[in-house]
Amino acid sequence: MEAIWDVRTCLRLYPIITVQKAGASSRTPNDEKVLLARCRAGELAAFDVLLNQYRERVLNLAFQLLDDNAAAEDVTQEVFVNAFAGISQFRGDAAIFTWLYRLTINACHASQRRRKQWISYEEKEHIHAAHSSPETDAIHHLSVQRALSELSPTLRSVLVLREMHELSYEEIAQILHLPVGTVRSRLHEGRRRFREIWEAL
Repeated sequence: MEAIWDVRTCLRLYPIITVQKAGASSRTPNDEKVLLARCRAGELAAFDVLLNQYRERVLNLAFQLLDDNAAAEDVTQEVFVNAFAGISQFRGDAAIFTWLYRLTINACHASQRRRKQWISYEEKEHIHAAHSSPETDAIHHLSVQRALSELSPTLRSVLVLREMHELSYEEIAQILHLPVGTVRSRLHEGRRRFREIWEAL
């Protein structure tokens, strides 16, 4: 497929799922601390607030990494079960979304290891075509997903977090437990590989 501006433009014009920015919330840090304290105290109503606020973001990220609706739903459920079980161990040093994104990426990587093979391109085309219009947008959506699916999980995670979720290098470093310099180098390599794959489609 012919080059389309640059990698960032390509991913943001055809993001597969519309992404709400992780930081785009009216909840203040103090609100988060109160919510976290209530969750740690075992208040189910507080955890419902957490679930309702972050479920869509977690689901979007899982789908972008797995390209499978059912697997993304399973991972999302797993993430919030693990979050509920581990909320007492979350110290609150980082934002709640950072912690949840880290859980999501770990769960996605585990899911990928469990799956023996990726869904074929023909099956993906059949699944996405039923929900796509107009035709040119459908083709670009499919091409973006195909290019992403050919990246390694580590490069795909960095690229999706930066270009689709618009996280800072520091936020990505916190989520992936990597030095900022490593995030930058993986992002550079991810963009380069994505561009190569995209231009070869």
